[in-house]
Amino acid sequence: MKTFLDAAEAWICDGYSLDFRYIATHGGDGYEIWDASLSLNPLPSQKDLNFRIDVAGFAIGQIQRVETNKGLLLQLLKDAIGGKVGLIEAPMTLPLSELFDCYSEMSHRDRWFSDLHLLINGDNRPAPTTTELAVIDSALRLAEPPFDGLSDVANWLGLKAPGSTSTPPKIEIRIGPPVDLIFDGCSVAGDTLKLTLHAHPALDTSLVKLSFRAVPGNALAARQHATNNLVWGDVRDRRREGTAHIKLENADSVLVMLMLGNSTVRRQWFVDPEKARNYRLLATQHFDRDLKMLRHAVLDSHDSVKFEQGIASLLFLLGFNPAIQIETDAPDLIVTTPGGRLAIVECTTRVADFASKIGKLVDRRGALSKSLEASAHRFNILSVLVCRLPRDQIATHADELRVRNTILITGEDIAAAFDRVRLSNDPDSMLTDLVDRMNSSSAWIRNLSA
Repeated sequence: MKTFLDAAEAWICDGYSLDFRYIATHGGDGYEIWDASLSLNPLPSQKDLNFRIDVAGFAIGQIQRVETNKGLLLQLLKDAIGGKVGLIEAPMTLPLSELFDCYSEMSHRDRWFSDLHLLINGDNRPAPTTTELAVIDSALRLAEPPFDGLSDVANWLGLKAPGSTSTPPKIEIRIGPPVDLIFDGCSVAGDTLKLTLHAHPALDTSLVKLSFRAVPGNALAARQHATNNLVWGDVRDRRREGTAHIKLENADSVLVMLMLGNSTVRRQWFVDPEKARNYRLLATQHFDRDLKMLRHAVLDSHDSVKFEQGIASLLFLLGFNPAIQIETDAPDLIVTTPGGRLAIVECTTRVADFASKIGKLVDRRGALSKSLEASAHRFNILSVLVCRLPRDQIATHADELRVRNTILITGEDIAAAFDRVRLSNDPDSMLTDLVDRMNSSSAWIRNLSA
């Protein structure tokens, strides 16, 4: 908790905007939260999305405020962490047990964009009856603005509707950084790195730190700090622009690391398009420029077959040797590495079949191991479950995955993989890192204090 609050103190500036979304029910002297999200960002929303609906015992809405005082925002954060939000006439509360239960993506060491994140879980309570849900659905169709029931308004707000999931009531907090790289103004070409940053006008830019690693580069000289190369301009259009031009040596690509105080904001690869080193990528891009179709299949398409094909293609770009299986009683993919390691992969785009997918993986891994042993081949076969959903939407615990010896790949991992495809990767090392993460990770963090 202290890490989150300390970083929030450094990041939030006067003039930040807030966006609070909620689904709650009337209870006592106020409202009891089912699901809520609180976002603080340096720029206001481009559209006015404020609305409030009070019908059939439910309070549902979205509150946007711009150019808010820093002190008020910090107090709002502390209250929300304690399960209370006071943005309307009566307080909204999240019933909390004595054992404080929270989760933070800030513990994930492999994130590329590192906003501040904290999810506070409340106590489980009985879901509304089907009759109660039918009443609220009808009431929402007559509301202003009208929604086609709880599921529709929950999807609009990006929240979970009561009765749609077994996860407990929660408040999820995200804080956007007051400085970031602007990709359109960043490039690597001809051994020169050009960077463009935009910062909130109230940010103390002395807190911004830049460093980079050039590949292949020239030994330790390829790793340098670049903060002193930044030149900050005047404030225009509610932002201050910083630029840097840095001479490199023998650079095909550059990993840029942006820090704000002691907190990571972003890690980002920039590649010289004339020096792409991954020949698999060059071959694939000849037919799918900018990987547009691959990104759609893996990140957006609802077609499970295309998702499996896309994951196979992405693994190919990363240096693996994947094979799609035609037989129905088989894993979706069988994957080998240059070092001779073997893995079976199941792919899913949803949570509903999550448990069955894990069960199938374990059974098929066991059957394949026995078959290979009978042929005098001994392999430590890895089982991998690839799910497109973000990690915090997958209701499974790290302990369960460890017991079943199954590696979980989530939406964040898939998105990060696209940042690596231009490089020459080592699939065996990547698998080792995933196994280490499986053995050491903890999905739910209680009493977060570091």
